[in-house]
This record gives sequence, C-alpha cells and structure tokens, in this order.
Amino acid sequence: MWHGETTPELDELNKEYYALFGVFPFGHMEFEYGADEYDEYVKDIRKALRIKKPLTDFVE
Repeated sequence: MWHGETTPELDELNKEYYALFGVFPFGHMEFEYGADEYDEYVKDIRKALRIKKPLTDFVE
C-alpha cells in the first residue's frame, strides 16, 4: 500500500501496471511504502512492468 502523494509519473505507472495486471500497485495490502519511500516504490513498479511480474512475485 502506498502512503504518499500521487505524482504525474506515478499516475502513469499506476495506469500501466493496471493495464498489465488488472490491479493497481497501491492495492497490494501486504506491502507498505511510506511517503519517504517514493523512489523505492517507483523502482519496484518499473521493475514489475519490465519483467512483467506483479509486485507480489518479487517484493519481500
């Protein structure tokens, strides 16, 4: 779950993630990303899109 602001960059990544996996990345309740972890959150979403696997498959 994301606990920060949505930037235009993040909004676009959310749409791409949804198009690929049918859920938004912030909907994964098993993960917690604080507002100070924006860079890590974006990096993980980009990786998910690149490897075509949802966050649940590789984020610990």
